[in-house]
Amino acid sequence: MKYADEYIGRIMCFLFGKNKAQQAAFTGEPGNILFIKFWGMGSIILTAPAVHTVRDKFPGAKLHYLTFESNREVLTVIGNADNIIGIRLTNPVKFFIDTLKLISTLKKIKFDLVYDFEFFTYYSALINRFIKPKFSTGFDNKKNKRSRLFSHTVLFNDHIHTRDNFLNLVSSGNSKSHKEFPRPVYGSFKESIASPYIVINPNASKMAYERRLPAEYFVKLTDALSEDGKFRVILTGSVEEISYVSAIHNRSKSKENITNLAGKLSVNELFSLIAGAECLITNDSGPLHIATALNKPVVAFFGPESPVRYGPLSSKQLVFYRGLECSPC
Repeated sequence: MKYADEYIGRIMCFLFGKNKAQQAAFTGEPGNILFIKFWGMGSIILTAPAVHTVRDKFPGAKLHYLTFESNREVLTVIGNADNIIGIRLTNPVKFFIDTLKLISTLKKIKFDLVYDFEFFTYYSALINRFIKPKFSTGFDNKKNKRSRLFSHTVLFNDHIHTRDNFLNLVSSGNSKSHKEFPRPVYGSFKESIASPYIVINPNASKMAYERRLPAEYFVKLTDALSEDGKFRVILTGSVEEISYVSAIHNRSKSKENITNLAGKLSVNELFSLIAGAECLITNDSGPLHIATALNKPVVAFFGPESPVRYGPLSSKQLVFYRGLECSPC
């Protein structure tokens, strides 16, 4: 998908983009507003303050959020969109057909205002172009020509937090916006876990496995935290990460004080689990931003990505980051 977006998207952007003067800002009262963000559960969580800002600015508008279907549950927990529109990731042919159907459906809604939260992708920018909103805003990253597809663009800033880039997008970079996260609405965790406990997430999404601290370090860390029985250690992960997390669990010494919940939690239950934890220890990944939304203490390991852009925003945090010359890379 990345290669298709880069090469096919670049050609389509050239064909369908327009060199036109930037419009200053949207005027009037919008009836329908669309937010677009496909990639990254953590990034979607970081859009929440920006969506909250738009809600306050246009209280009478209906807010729609377009994303991959797999992100529906996290948006439901965050709870700040009136309508979640999902598209499934399937084989390329079906995905193309579904995209055409999606564009047709979105055109019928007649959007007054579109905010594209993606930084680089042509796919989201092209959808914006084809549904023909009255006004649209997207990022200008100075690395490609996707800015041709929007009414107005805001410069993407590599040197500030991603949350603040999203806030700049909805405020055109020149007005004060909400920085607090709207309170997530989640249920209780089904299983009873003795407190106190610490949640460890040794994973990173398949978008960048390089973000994982090596598994042997998590084995040592898990042993150190669980050996005296003071804390129960909870290991988490998605269904795709079961074997990776299980290997860490199997190599740990004090298994009686360790619970492996990889592949067993819904997004709603993961929110609930982290909400009850003493702290979260994690790689740079989605659960880190769940802890941020809940303002839970976080210990985070960063490798190729920079904590300046994606670091925890919790009031209590500890970040390990070597700061390689190439980072973010």
